[in-house]
Amino acid sequence: MNKIFFVIGASGSGKTTIVKALEKKCPTGFKAVYFDSIGIPTLEEMNTKYNGPEEWQRIKTIEWVKTIKETLLCDANVILDGQTRPLFIEEACLENNITVDETILFDCSDEERAKRLIARGHSELANAQMMKWAEYLRQESKKRIYQIIDNTELTTEETLSIFLKWLNVKNDNKILN
Repeated sequence: MNKIFFVIGASGSGKTTIVKALEKKCPTGFKAVYFDSIGIPTLEEMNTKYNGPEEWQRIKTIEWVKTIKETLLCDANVILDGQTRPLFIEEACLENNITVDETILFDCSDEERAKRLIARGHSELANAQMMKWAEYLRQESKKRIYQIIDNTELTTEETLSIFLKWLNVKNDNKILN
């Protein structure tokens, strides 16, 4: 049975960079999907249509897991890259009657996160709210004993190597490095 691998982390953590680097290596039997590819509504839209960003995130996590189960999981393991709460992942898997597979957190120091966000032209995200979100994800991941890759001082290649090793272990050593 194929699995869903959830790659989470706050903005600037390097998760999308690593998942895209993984796609270039093309491990056999994996498909990557990106949470944000559905588009992110404005805060006003989230408040009006979903009663806030948290509920939007919850609903979209459930929808993503349903879509993955119905359209992708039969053919490949799926990596879902996105910012979502671990609780929403658990709820989505329960609602879609699948085992909560594997979740990994990509993380970095607040200083590094701010540097990365500013360098990519998103200085508005290098704020206290984003740093609190990163801390929340860090604490929730620790509680759940998720793998955490702190890539503050790692290159993309080093981070990818650690990620591939983790995927390999979690996928019964069926991935070629």
